[in-house]
Amino acid sequence: MPIVLITGATGFIGSQVTLSTLKAGYNTRLVIRREEQATKLRKVFSRYASQLDFAIVPDITVTGAFEDALQGIDYILHLASPIPSGGESDLLTPAVGGTVSVLESAAKVPSIRKIVITASVVSLVPLKPIVDGTVITENNDIDFTMDTEKVRTLDPMSQYHASKLAAHKATLDFFNQKKPSFDIVTLHPVFVYGRSLVQESADQLGGTNGMLFQGLFSEKPFAGQYMGVHVEDVAQAHVKALDDSINGFQSYLLASPRRSWSEVKAFVQKQYPSLPIKFDANDWANYTVDTTRAKAHLGIDFKGMEKQIQDLVDQQLELRS
Repeated sequence: MPIVLITGATGFIGSQVTLSTLKAGYNTRLVIRREEQATKLRKVFSRYASQLDFAIVPDITVTGAFEDALQGIDYILHLASPIPSGGESDLLTPAVGGTVSVLESAAKVPSIRKIVITASVVSLVPLKPIVDGTVITENNDIDFTMDTEKVRTLDPMSQYHASKLAAHKATLDFFNQKKPSFDIVTLHPVFVYGRSLVQESADQLGGTNGMLFQGLFSEKPFAGQYMGVHVEDVAQAHVKALDDSINGFQSYLLASPRRSWSEVKAFVQKQYPSLPIKFDANDWANYTVDTTRAKAHLGIDFKGMEKQIQDLVDQQLELRS
C-alpha cells in the first residue's frame, strides 16, 4: 500500500485527516516536532498502530527539513500552518516557509506522486473585505498584492488571510516555474467545525471550534454570515484527492451551503433549550462559495450547519459535564 506523509496531524483538522487516511488503508508517516507528541497520536490512532510511522522535523520552514522524512513516500498531505492567536506575531513566514520547504524537498524525491495542500477559502480572495454578492470560485482572478512589511500590524484574522494568500501564491509559482513531476491539489475550506479527536478537556477548545462555540454566547457573531464545513468532509476531501483521476494542478473549495445566523440561533435554541443563547442574529455579509467542482470531482455531499454545530456543541457539553 502507498505511504502517505502527513504534516499537522496533532491539530483539529490534521488528526481527522489522519484518521480518514488510515481508514482508507494507507500507511502513514506523521511529521511531529517533538518525540512526546507521538505518544498522544499513538493513543488516538491505537487501532491503526501497524500503519503508523513518525518523523521528527523540529522546524518545517528550514530548507531541506523534509528530505529524510520523505524517503519512500508516495503522497504528501500538508496541513501544518499557523492559525490566528493572541501570542503569534508572524503567521506569514511559517505559512509560506513550511509550504515551500515541503514542495522543494518533494522535488528531490522521485517516489512522490502527489501533494495535497490544505489552503483556505481566503487563499482565493484578495486581502480586503469581500464585496456583497461575490461568488467565490476556484477560477476567480486572484489579486495577490500585499505589503508584507505591514502584515504584522494587521489584526490576527487579516494576518491569517495574508499568510494563506501568500502560501497559495508560492504554491502556484512553484508549480508553474519548477514544473514538478508530481501533481498538486489545493483544498480551500471555509470555517471548519465538528468533533475534535485531539481535544481532551474543555480548556483545550480553540481554533474555529472555539470561535463558533464561544460566539454562540456572545452578543454578536464573529463572522458576517454562517459559512461552515464539517471536519469529516474536509478529511474525506484529502483522501479522495489522492485518486489518480485528479492530476496536474487542481483546486477545490469546501463548504456547505450558506446559512443565516437567525437559522443558527433557531437551531441551537431548539436543540439545546437550556443554553443561554442571546447573540444578535443579523447577518452583515452576503457572499457564496461555489463547490460545484468539489462535488463533481471528489463526490462530497457536504454535511449541513445542523450536523456541524451538533457535533461541536455535544462534545463541548460532554467535556464540561
